[in-house]
Amino acid sequence: MTLDQLLTDLAQNQINLFVDGGQLRYRAPAGALRADLREGISEHRIAIIEHLLSKAPSQQQPPECIACNRRDWVDEPPKDGRIRTTCGKCGRFVGYRPENLLKTQNPLAIPRNSRQL
Repeated sequence: MTLDQLLTDLAQNQINLFVDGGQLRYRAPAGALRADLREGISEHRIAIIEHLLSKAPSQQQPPECIACNRRDWVDEPPKDGRIRTTCGKCGRFVGYRPENLLKTQNPLAIPRNSRQL
């Protein structure tokens, strides 16, 4: 199975892959990650991680706050291994991210019901 075929199959089965602290993780409906897909992920793990990191939004231009259209994010001190991010102008909650998350990755929250591969 090629990488493109694997990514297509994963999308068709509603399996979402993402990188969390250098680890490949996934979210999927129960029973969606079949053995053949798991084998394909193992075979293409490095290429998948590179692909996902290349698609990650750049930290040079953070997203705008939907409430006030500003790009002024404030990180609160880490608590329980997570950093809470809010808008610096209006105080709107943006999300959580793990304390060890690389700055090159998406600053928004990592889904709570995700699993590691």
